[in-house]
Amino acid sequence: TMLNTRVLGVVASVVIALIIGLVAPFGGLPQQGHWILATVIVTLGFWIFRPGGLPFMAGGSLLLAGCLIFGLKYNVVAAGFISPAVWVLIPALYFGFVLQKTGLGKRIAYLVLKSFEPSWLSMAVSWFIIGIALSALTPSITVRIAIVMPIAVSVVEACKQAPHSKGSAFITIIAWAMCLFPGTGWLTGSLTGPIMLGFLPAELKGMATFDSWFQILALPWLLITVIFIVLIYITMRPKEAIGIPRDTFRAQYAALGPVTRDEKVAIAILIGSLIMFTTEKMHGIPTAAVALMALALLIIFKIITVPEVSTGVNWDVIMFFGVAISLSPIFVNAKVSDWIVPILQPNLMSLAENPLAFLLVTTFGIMAIRFIDVPWGFSTIALTVPILIPVFNQFGIHPLVASMAYIVGINFFLLSYQQPFSLMAEGMMQGKGWAPQHVTLAGVSYIISVVLALLISMPYWRMIGVIR
Repeated sequence: TMLNTRVLGVVASVVIALIIGLVAPFGGLPQQGHWILATVIVTLGFWIFRPGGLPFMAGGSLLLAGCLIFGLKYNVVAAGFISPAVWVLIPALYFGFVLQKTGLGKRIAYLVLKSFEPSWLSMAVSWFIIGIALSALTPSITVRIAIVMPIAVSVVEACKQAPHSKGSAFITIIAWAMCLFPGTGWLTGSLTGPIMLGFLPAELKGMATFDSWFQILALPWLLITVIFIVLIYITMRPKEAIGIPRDTFRAQYAALGPVTRDEKVAIAILIGSLIMFTTEKMHGIPTAAVALMALALLIIFKIITVPEVSTGVNWDVIMFFGVAISLSPIFVNAKVSDWIVPILQPNLMSLAENPLAFLLVTTFGIMAIRFIDVPWGFSTIALTVPILIPVFNQFGIHPLVASMAYIVGINFFLLSYQQPFSLMAEGMMQGKGWAPQHVTLAGVSYIISVVLALLISMPYWRMIGVIR
């Protein structure tokens, strides 16, 4: 039945696409633009419904082929693959693979957990520290979840918390959220950084450096993270004590054995990369170059072996992100952006006179769209991101400030299906973590955290001169 539903979803997207291509119902949009829009709709159908578990590459290949068939040039269709975002993404995924392979990620997690006397509060603080530490070493959320969630499940079992109880939800939701939220505050702390860098129009890309991203977005994402933890602590913390001895984590850390040569080499390379990322203004070496040099060193020191070059990362994910980033130049060259921007611009420009109103309306708009634009809202970002140019030129709102709406939307969830990382975690926990109602409650907590963070960040952004 589920397979039939997914097939019907793809069939519906194909029918809608044919109507758009053949009827050309949108005035002001050229015929080529109609067919490109139709191709994107078919691609979204495959990405959203994925009948038979088809990889993202199936939809991505259709998009690339369709755009070439309908007259776009190779350098436009494949623009995402020459973006610096992809060349940060590929080494970043290998960084995550190294954290898993060497056991370094698990060692860091248990090192933090054993450093506190167990309590519900110290558990929340521990996951927060673990989230920041792992975000500093790899932007791969997939890897962080793969490291953290099995540990979270073992903590649930050690605390004797029943599956789907408040206690199990408290432990697993905070652990999961710390894989997503803290690292969003700097360019290489999550895949959101490279992805947004890829989506930004060419004339704005230079404004999204490591320094500017951290200066503008570190505060709001720290606030979102802390407020979210506080709300989960209030709403899901069990009344009884945690009931787990401190020696539990000490024993699990000791079981990892002594630090290996591979762990030492990996941590030196990863920390060296982080230092280079944060000092880009001093040495002038771009982030992508640093990431690629780090990847080269990991291969030279045989932390990544020859067979692991092909198996160490998910190339389907790389293909997906490359194609998704290509959507922006595809829409520009097919005149889809020229058609949509005048429709959106009057209302958004009137809101932009008040930066807070602009951010709140666009943020909630992106959240609403995420109910149907499931793959992180990438097609919506690609379609609407050109609006950031007049928003900056006419109203002085920095592109990274305006991008908060998109970034919030990428991390948004209210139901599990909206957040692929939530589905991944649920698959790993096998029913031992949260229940559906806990996801919704956490989603509401996230929305509240976002609104409060935007309110608090506005005077800070004015003070540093990134909004007028």
